[in-house]
Amino acid sequence: MITLIRSWLIGVLCASMVVAVAEHLMPPGAVRKIGKITAGLVLLLAIVQPFLNVDAADLTQGFSLEEYRAQMSEYDSTLEEENLELMKDIIAEQVAAYIVDKAAGMGISCTAEVTLTEDAQGNALPYSVIVAGALTPAQRNALTGEITAELAIPSQRQYYEDGDIS
Repeated sequence: MITLIRSWLIGVLCASMVVAVAEHLMPPGAVRKIGKITAGLVLLLAIVQPFLNVDAADLTQGFSLEEYRAQMSEYDSTLEEENLELMKDIIAEQVAAYIVDKAAGMGISCTAEVTLTEDAQGNALPYSVIVAGALTPAQRNALTGEITAELAIPSQRQYYEDGDIS
């Protein structure tokens, strides 16, 4: 950029010197008037020369509104997908915490891991659960009934393990 300005200034200075020398060498009268007009045009041309050579593509290089919109749209969709995944993780954790709280209310000590599915509208719904802990058959039946009634997870998708979930 500095070299461009430097060369432009040198061009304007050279044109000014040529115009000044030409004006001193011109005879007075009509020739001098025509010479001054021509010299002014030459000087004007030297000043605006860089602008005449500018290509519109060079000015917009690196900046395209369509390209910018496409990048923003891509960024938007990526952000939306990440937000949905984070929301699913939060929902799964909240549902698991709800199950553990329900179990604690029944006198059961356990941990839970919930997997989700999506409905037609894209809403995250509990699909299955793995409950880990030392549960008696009666406690399993009671907790299975609560999970089925409260979260609509059928007993076929409720799994029980002894010990903690790793």
